[in-house]
Amino acid sequence: MDIFTLDIRTLNFIIILFSCIYSIGFLFYQRSQKQIPGLELFALSLLFIGVGPFFLGMRGTTPDWFSIVLANTIILLGFQLVLHSLCLFRKCSLRYTVFTYICIPLSIWLFYYFSHVSPSIKARIIVVSVFLAVTTLLSAFAAINGKHKDLKSAVWMMSASLFLYSSFMALRVIWTLSSAELHSFMYAGMIHQLTFLFSIVLVVAMSFSMLWMINARLVKSIHDLSRRDPLTQLYNRHALERKLPKLMAKLNTVQPLSIIMTDIDNFKTINDKHGHLAGDEAIKRVAQIIRAQTRNTYSAYRFGGDEILIILPKTNTEDASKLADSLRVNISIGGVIKNFVLTSSFGVATLRDGESWEQVVSRADQALYQAKQAGRNTVVNCSGVPAPPLIDHTRHKQSEVYDKAL
Repeated sequence: MDIFTLDIRTLNFIIILFSCIYSIGFLFYQRSQKQIPGLELFALSLLFIGVGPFFLGMRGTTPDWFSIVLANTIILLGFQLVLHSLCLFRKCSLRYTVFTYICIPLSIWLFYYFSHVSPSIKARIIVVSVFLAVTTLLSAFAAINGKHKDLKSAVWMMSASLFLYSSFMALRVIWTLSSAELHSFMYAGMIHQLTFLFSIVLVVAMSFSMLWMINARLVKSIHDLSRRDPLTQLYNRHALERKLPKLMAKLNTVQPLSIIMTDIDNFKTINDKHGHLAGDEAIKRVAQIIRAQTRNTYSAYRFGGDEILIILPKTNTEDASKLADSLRVNISIGGVIKNFVLTSSFGVATLRDGESWEQVVSRADQALYQAKQAGRNTVVNCSGVPAPPLIDHTRHKQSEVYDKAL
């Protein structure tokens, strides 16, 4: 068995080194980038996990309250902060932390009792191991159950490392309960030597998983920026061009596809009279109303300027016209910019057999032009027929809004 003997002091030094390096790295990263919830707390937890063993290594040269009670308390706080930081980082309920925070004062008292009143290394090991087993298990659940849409592989790696460490700590409790009293922790048996080795692996695995999730978030945000218009948060033309081949490949004669083309009435007047910032606000307001009404089923794109295109899979002309009229009503009632009541016109077209994408867009654009010619604030489908109003007295409601704005 001697070939399997591990030097606890060397492993202790490695934990201190790895924990402090990762902690400093995460702190610098947090300072130089956009603030990430929980990351600073995670860095602090690694620092505590490193400082605790450093104080443990002073056993025999410093008072017991320092090298035992304080050292072990710092280690427990380090793992507690891992749990707390993961709850923040993964957007998980902080209820996971309540029980373990309550247990910390009890653990401190037990450390004091088994150091000064009834000294027992075995009992102190059991106290630490039970706390770490519970805390890392809860941390694994917090990582899995978090609401943030992180990369699944990184989440599972984080959870697996925490769960395996929790399982090892539970095994350590069982092993210690059936073992004789220890006389020196630094010369303890294999199970306690492996604790340091597993702690090193956990620190590395957690840190790598955290970096992996952060990097995945950055990649996703860059991908989203390339697909979304920054002003309106609608998809942009680039996203439309990427989606079209897949969309057209899925089409069949059984399931129709309709599109809605819309723009803001008198948009040039808004820019000329109230300035381009007011024009931007008008586009944002209209886009907000469209996003709220289409996000679950349909996709909306900023086609150019104040033009917005909405793709409606599995939707015929009649249903598309109803949605367009609903949007028209909501815009005319809910859009007021600089005492100017917003209205929008809509053109609706449904893809015909053998028709190209460019052709159906052209017909929707023609319908939009006809809506403008018909007096604006109306819906016209590709046949040139204005859609019947969805709600009576819409223009009366618009007048009321306009009067209030003035």
